[in-house]
Amino acid sequence: MRRGRAEETVWRKFIRLHVNTLVACDFFSKRVITPLGVRLAYCLAFIHIGTWKVLLSTATYHPDDRWIKQQGRNLLMWLDEQQLGARFLIHDRDSRFTAGFRQLFKNAGIRCLRTPLLAPDASAFAEAWIGALKRGTLNYFLCFSLSHLDHIGQEYVRFFNEPRPHQGLGSQTLPAARAGPPEEPAIDDTPAIGRVRCQRFLGGLLRHYFRDAA
Repeated sequence: MRRGRAEETVWRKFIRLHVNTLVACDFFSKRVITPLGVRLAYCLAFIHIGTWKVLLSTATYHPDDRWIKQQGRNLLMWLDEQQLGARFLIHDRDSRFTAGFRQLFKNAGIRCLRTPLLAPDASAFAEAWIGALKRGTLNYFLCFSLSHLDHIGQEYVRFFNEPRPHQGLGSQTLPAARAGPPEEPAIDDTPAIGRVRCQRFLGGLLRHYFRDAA
């Protein structure tokens, strides 16, 4: 029997009821050109589903147990700094999500939920964000070091968390509120009340337009 589009699945109901205490995470990789040849670097992205705020790890060539547990500790500190509640962490069945990683969250009172087999939609939030990152930035760049990859990723996170509005939160709502206007150097000393300005990220690949306060 085919399910109607309007029918709410158990998983969708779970997301709706717990949206403000859910964090989703997933890995992505990027080839980095080094003097010793091309190497594959890995990053881990976390998204708080209720607010759409994102935390992105630093890149590594070796996503081992020690590294991923450090990313878990970084997430717990970030959640505390951002005053975000979390009861569940959603991740897929990648073997890089180790028992030590899951135990870290269990000790913090957060339950790790592994997505079912052959169910990519269960990890849709993290996968959608990673897809947007790749389409919006990474696909345009060749990376020549881990720090280069980190710079691109963190600039996109800053753009995503601060000036970029999100329709899912209301078209004028930002995941992270800014204190004051965007940091944009003045073109000249002439007052420009109401003038449209442009805040550029990554050399202008990403842009945010805003109007000076009257």
